[in-house]
Amino acid sequence: MLAYVNGSLVPEEHAKVSVFDRGFLFGDGVYEMVRFFGSVGVALDLHQARLARSLALTGITGFDANALVSICHSLLEANALHDASIYIQVTRGAGTARAHMPVPGLVPTVVALASRTAPLAEFNAAETLRAIVRPDMRWHRCEIKTTALAGNILALIEAQNAGAEECILVRDGLVSEGAYTNVGIVRGGTLITSPLDDAAAPVLHGTMRCWMLEAASDAGIPVEVRRVREHELCEADEVLVQSSRRLVSAVTELDGVRIADGEVGPVCRALFAAMHARIQKLTANPSTRG
Repeated sequence: MLAYVNGSLVPEEHAKVSVFDRGFLFGDGVYEMVRFFGSVGVALDLHQARLARSLALTGITGFDANALVSICHSLLEANALHDASIYIQVTRGAGTARAHMPVPGLVPTVVALASRTAPLAEFNAAETLRAIVRPDMRWHRCEIKTTALAGNILALIEAQNAGAEECILVRDGLVSEGAYTNVGIVRGGTLITSPLDDAAAPVLHGTMRCWMLEAASDAGIPVEVRRVREHELCEADEVLVQSSRRLVSAVTELDGVRIADGEVGPVCRALFAAMHARIQKLTANPSTRG
């Protein structure tokens, strides 16, 4: 595979950045991951907007988030890919020494990687996963999609040790998000999800969370955006997680206890079907490609 490094396409084994890069030294960078089906980026506009937001909130300058589209398509073309996940990382740049305070005039480091993924025809049903619930020990600026993910990784290691694939994080009794997903629940046929920009339980502005809410509207599923309390997870008819890799998935086991008889629930199935149909429509219309 060819990788994108600071404007050049190079073999992955030759892709290198400075040991003084602030992303490597301090996690001082932001990132996005875009899923492509048939060369069409899923929610590419939302990913671009979120990247611009993360750059602005961290004060990283010198890179235009609008370049995300051209970088992605250059990687797809160079690697002869149509169905892929593309990861892009933008750091504040590399200095000449390890210094906590960034010096003025740093040029951001931009790296993007592509990996082959299943085509839409093979991705036709909501996935299931097991999760655990743990206190959210991360920082509070969850709206920034930062590369500093040690807190997320530690939560995922704990989930792995418990035989699970995700960790749902809780702050002071309020559900925030998963280690790599947004979280929602279903009660009495109503989809409930936590609000954005809630200082008590901050969450990432998830692209698939946005698509899920739009899919719920299209499918006539009632939606309630409010704080979700920890005890509601085990009382829910369904527990859902959203991410670019999964669209929307069903948590069928929570801390070892089965949810919804261990099956994908009806709301999750309906939401996945609506999101899947939207991607099919996008891939069938070449004019929608970025």
